[in-house]
Amino acid sequence: MVKWKLDQEEYHYKVYDEQNQLAGYFQPEYGEIQPPEKQDEIIREMLKRQDYVYGGMLYVPLLKLNLFDENQDYDLEYVVTSLDASIDRTERWKECINSIPSIIFANARKSHTDPDMLSVLLGIKFDNPVKLDKQNLIDALKPILDDFHDKELL
Repeated sequence: MVKWKLDQEEYHYKVYDEQNQLAGYFQPEYGEIQPPEKQDEIIREMLKRQDYVYGGMLYVPLLKLNLFDENQDYDLEYVVTSLDASIDRTERWKECINSIPSIIFANARKSHTDPDMLSVLLGIKFDNPVKLDKQNLIDALKPILDDFHDKELL
């Protein structure tokens, strides 16, 4: 099994694999914070107290299209092959996501770091409340991350 690691960055976490490669991001669901203008202060306190959360959003790479180099022309056969591979990978992702009950939604979006890549934003609902500390969060996310890794998606 992969040894995953979390690094906190303000109110979200970067997820790394055992080779220290960035695998994704996790944003805990802090709940509806009132008043909204105190959100930063309240989240800082929640993190400091290691409050419990019930889920969050996991953001991971979905697929690299290899089609959007502005200075490149593409042979149509290459385009078809690339799109077929992308469809196959997306189908594998969909099948895997649908097999994990704790994933309550999945939305694809253009990656914020690579315009040639799509990422998937996954809504995660934990089975039980999870303490806001790295070890407890990684323990809760590990089965999902391991499943993606085992299916060669991450």
